[in-house]
Amino acid sequence: MKDTLIVIPARYSSTRLPAKVLAEIDGKPIIQWVYTACKNAKVGDVLIATENDKIVEAAKKFNAKAVLTSSKCQSGTDRVFEAYKKTKHNYKYIVNVQGDEPFVQASTIKNVVNLLKKDKQADISTACYPTLDEKTVIEPSHVKAVLTGKKQALYFSRSVIPFKREITKETAKVPFYIHCGIYGYKEAALKKFVKLPKSTLENLEKLEQLRALENGLIIKSILIEKAGPAIDTPSDLIKARAYAKKITKK
Repeated sequence: MKDTLIVIPARYSSTRLPAKVLAEIDGKPIIQWVYTACKNAKVGDVLIATENDKIVEAAKKFNAKAVLTSSKCQSGTDRVFEAYKKTKHNYKYIVNVQGDEPFVQASTIKNVVNLLKKDKQADISTACYPTLDEKTVIEPSHVKAVLTGKKQALYFSRSVIPFKREITKETAKVPFYIHCGIYGYKEAALKKFVKLPKSTLENLEKLEQLRALENGLIIKSILIEKAGPAIDTPSDLIKARAYAKKITKK
């Protein structure tokens, strides 16, 4: 049995775009795109976690394993943990790859796992990409991360951080880091996280990774190139379909 489990939380009753993980891009449901990337990473077992039978049935069509989890799960991480418990196996590393990220790269998943395995300090691993694009940076849906030189996360925010008080030739070149929706957990860290109450900063920013930081868990990041669009709204789906056409032409 492998030591790593990848769980893809796939909620059917999403608020802004219901059943979005079953929406098709280039003839395949979004969840299949994500599942394929996870399998191609070749780092461990892959499991889809959902609260709806329709996603379970869809998963069967592309030979994916899926389990039903409670509709009362408060977050994707809670759903990941419930799915992990259903396996009845003590995986050392559990990875949360969001079900609405159809363009996540297998290499990103692999490197997030490798960081977790190699870094004794890291409780949680994740991914960020650098950017200087102002439209991206000011958008609250694009979460910004402040990282140390060793890529340890100091803070995540929907606000523009760090704030560049003076724009000079030097500061203009310093990139912002945009956080990507993937988390690797050491087993002990995941068990600790799901037992913690929601934190003050988490409630303010609506970012569950802040609960980890507020409680002393160490999050470290790999750096990646910008991936294609994640999907949260109908307009995101239109962008994703256009993006898929571009990459299939290459």
